[in-house]
Amino acid sequence: MTDTIDVSDLPEEEIRFLQELVEFLRERLKRKKVKTEEEGKLLFASWPLGVKGKLTRKEIYDYL
Repeated sequence: MTDTIDVSDLPEEEIRFLQELVEFLRERLKRKKVKTEEEGKLLFASWPLGVKGKLTRKEIYDYL
């Protein structure tokens, strides 16, 4: 779908402004699409503990 807007009677500065506005709106639409795609994913935060290797349940919960 190609739509055109007649800007022939506008000053050059206002034409540039309209071009930047259209680019801004397109980028905003792209970001919205990415957010909606990521909403279905469950992301877990990571905690850099500096632990090397695997820990057992006993080591994690320190059972007595």
